[in-house]
This record gives sequence, structure tokens and C-alpha cells, in this order.
Amino acid sequence: MKKITYILLALLVCATFIGTGSAFTALDGSSSVVFTVEPTGSLSPNDIVTASTTILLSANSMADGSDSLTVYSDLGNAQCTIYVYKGNYKNEAIAGIVPTTTLQSSVSSLGYSPSAFSIGYTKDASTLRIVITGTVSENLKGKSITVLKILQGGTPSGELSTASTQSQYVYNPDDFSGNVAVAEERIASLESRISTYIGYDIDVSDVTTNLQSAKTSLAAAKSAGTADISVASKNLEAATTSLTAAEKALSLKGLAEIQVNIDEVNTLIKKLQEMGWDTNKVTNLKSDNTNINTDVLSYKSIGTPLVDDILVRSETAVSLAHEYLESANTSPLAAIGSILPIIIVIVVAVVVVFGAIIFIRRRRGGWDELG
Repeated sequence: MKKITYILLALLVCATFIGTGSAFTALDGSSSVVFTVEPTGSLSPNDIVTASTTILLSANSMADGSDSLTVYSDLGNAQCTIYVYKGNYKNEAIAGIVPTTTLQSSVSSLGYSPSAFSIGYTKDASTLRIVITGTVSENLKGKSITVLKILQGGTPSGELSTASTQSQYVYNPDDFSGNVAVAEERIASLESRISTYIGYDIDVSDVTTNLQSAKTSLAAAKSAGTADISVASKNLEAATTSLTAAEKALSLKGLAEIQVNIDEVNTLIKKLQEMGWDTNKVTNLKSDNTNINTDVLSYKSIGTPLVDDILVRSETAVSLAHEYLESANTSPLAAIGSILPIIIVIVVAVVVVFGAIIFIRRRRGGWDELG
């Protein structure tokens, strides 16, 4: 059995989708097959969708009947047209050339497999342009679909090679109101968080820009509503994208501010230690700052963490550090901190000893000439 070899013919496309898991060979030497799909992106129920690609069948590749070519589609009422051109047109444009054969068939759930006889295999290679058109059925709402998939199968070896368009999501009008509510909740939460950050004098201008963009898109989505679910859903997607960008930007702002706070607290702790100030309080502050740093490192690995609680802790640590430093600078007793009890004990001991000496001397009659 000779293996069917698929080679991509360059296309003028309005959108490009790359096939994966494929053994086909593209003109540029890569292993990807290029498809065109219109419309691109997410789809709506009842949309009419068209997809196409061009492949090359090597000479006699289907002659012995052991290889097969099957076209699949998730579209409803899908119609497939295969334009067969005798010869290898991989380095030429097909436009303007009359196809040798044109095959047309509906595509069932089992796919469409043109026979080698209908393709008209010969000792020469054949170029096939495959076009499929269909409708997005109502039962596809909320699902991801494949508009066009090509499978090359060989028996008895059982080898399979596939190429397909990227999956496309089908909007579900029934989910629209719930998704709008979720977006509104995210906006309210983000606004509250922004207020907290502004309270710490953190610049959030880029965050508010994305937030405003999200509000504008959400308003457009609500205006379109389910009456035009395609427009509404695209605007809702835009709002979600802007919200995600805003949330990420705010988290990065928080992480940056926390790091500044950690460094500032470490600097203040060092000053306090050099002053010999209250070691218990300084030790506790140092422990808190270390824990904050540990939490930040673990949060950074998440990607877009909610760092607000750590930010509050770091701001509290900064406030305490400045409070301790102010006390150390303004209070002479505070400057000696936790060693004060020891000093008091030493002073009392000296006074007691000195008093005892005086008491004993007086009882013995006073001091002699040598003191």
C-alpha cells in the first residue's frame, strides 16, 4: 500500500486556522495544513459557515483502494464540494483553472468519503480543493464545534492522519443574562479593590482604563441583548477580556507595592536593632515580614493572584515599623527597650552594696585615715 501524501496549496485567505496532529505537509515545509473559515471566532446559532482547504494526492495514492479520504463537519445540513484538478498545483494558483471533476455531497454524521473512482485517480497527482458549507444548529448552543475535518485512513495498516479547523464556540442565548450578572459582580469587586489601592497611594490609572473599557463593552452587550446574540456575546467577550486585563494589572500593582513594603520594613528593622530597641517587638515584626515575603513568593507562582490581604498586612507592617522607630527616637527610656529591667537590677544592686558598706562602717566607728 502506498501512503496518501497531503501537501498544502497556498490559499488567499480571510482567516487562517492551523491543523494539529496531522501528517500533511505544507508548502513551506511545515507539517501544518491551512484552512480558511468564515466567519471566524465564536459563532451563533443559525450562522451559515464556510470552510475550505486545498490538499494534494500523490499519483496512484488511492489506486489499490486501501486508502480512503473522509470529510467531517459538525455543521447542520453540511454540503461538501470537492474540486479535483489533475496535476500538482502546489506552486501555482488554482484561480482561473477549470477543475477536471467537481464532486458534491451532503455530509452525514459518518462523514463523506469520495471514492477513488470518483476522484479519477491516475498515475499523475491530483490537487483537491475541499469546501464545506453548513448551518450552526440550535442543538450546538454552548458547545465547541469543528467546522471541517479531513481524515486520511489506510487499511489494513490502520494508520490515520487528520487535519482540522480550530474549534469554535457556539454562543448560548440562555446563558447570556447569567454571564452579564457575573461580569457586573466582577466590576463591582474590582471597583472596591481599586478604592483600597488608591487609599495606599498606589497608581492604578492603567487598571481604571481597562475597567472603563469593560463597562463600555458590557453596556453595548446589554443594549444588544438576546435579540442580537452574536453582537451581544462579542461585546460580552470584550468586556470579560478587559476585566481580566484589569484584574491582572491590579494584582501586579499589589505585588510591586508589597515588595517595596517588605524592603522598607527590613531597612527599618535594621535601624531599630542598631539602636538596641525593644528586641521582642522587633523580633515579632521581622517574623511577620518574613511570612509576608514567603506568601508573596507562593502567590507569584499562581499568575494572577488576589493579593489584597497580603497588601494590607504589608502596609500594617510598615506602619508598625515607623511607629517603633518614632518611639525609639523620641523616648530615652524606649531607646534602651527590653534591657531596661536589667539596668534597673544592676543599679539597685550597686545601691544596696554601697549602702551596706556605709552602714557597716558607721557601726564600727566610722572611717579610719585610709578610708
